[in-house]
Amino acid sequence: MKVVVTGAAGKIGRWTVRTILEAGHEVIASDRKLREESVSKNFVQAELRDYGQVCQLLMGCDAVVHLGNIPTDIRNTPQAIFENNMLVNFNILEACKDFKIPKLVWASSETVLGYPFLPEELSYLPVDEEHPNLVKSSYAMAKLLTEHLSGMYYTLTNNQIVTLRFANIYEPDEYSKLPSSHWNDKEKDVQKMNAWAYCDVRDAAQACLLAIEKSNLGNQVFHITAPDTIMPDLSQDLVSRFFPNVTLKRTVQGNETLMAINKARKILGYEPKYTWRSVLNDDGTLKALPEDQLALANI
Repeated sequence: MKVVVTGAAGKIGRWTVRTILEAGHEVIASDRKLREESVSKNFVQAELRDYGQVCQLLMGCDAVVHLGNIPTDIRNTPQAIFENNMLVNFNILEACKDFKIPKLVWASSETVLGYPFLPEELSYLPVDEEHPNLVKSSYAMAKLLTEHLSGMYYTLTNNQIVTLRFANIYEPDEYSKLPSSHWNDKEKDVQKMNAWAYCDVRDAAQACLLAIEKSNLGNQVFHITAPDTIMPDLSQDLVSRFFPNVTLKRTVQGNETLMAINKARKILGYEPKYTWRSVLNDDGTLKALPEDQLALANI
């Protein structure tokens, strides 16, 4: 399969290119900045706001993994984020329609659920794909509007469109910061802004691979997170302390994630392999890591 990966110079993009190549597919990696260190030999510098460049990039491919958005609410004005991301996402969807590309996977976000999460705004925990959405930023607006737009394009084309709502992404070498930056009482309260959800970048890449290799998915939205929370505390204890009046939709076990991934497990076959517990001991000290787990962390 010939796969185009946009945003290939970004955090998820670098690992996704590597993962798809290792699975035996051909990858055309693209970003608007050069990334000569990309593991793909086919790297195209392209401006996704230009529809002509998008068409040239996607022509003849079998699948697209679209990760090429401004990735955060900060460092850009709300107008710049919305203008860029909406235009880019429209261009990708339009080109997939025009060139009859059968599979598109794109990165949405936990922010559409109401980030930062407030107890009075949560309907229940764990939050799943059926939870009401509540956007609070232009970044989240663009993501949610693109989810709606994906549904419209699916109706027009009947081509597979998979939306992956990623939680906060971590690379292997970033976990060492957690004990000092997240685990004190003040930060536990701050980090409830997304119910302590996170995702290892290697699992995010695996989710992208699963979504292009599977067929007959239609137009689907999936939560993609680690299997646990970013905290050493039991999930039930976190809920009782920080969300005491929020209903638990079901019993949570151990350190289970509070951004539910049951749907991704059942339909995509997603099974996250990596957590901060792979890198840190319970007391926050580092475990010895194999070299290959850090191979792309600083690229």
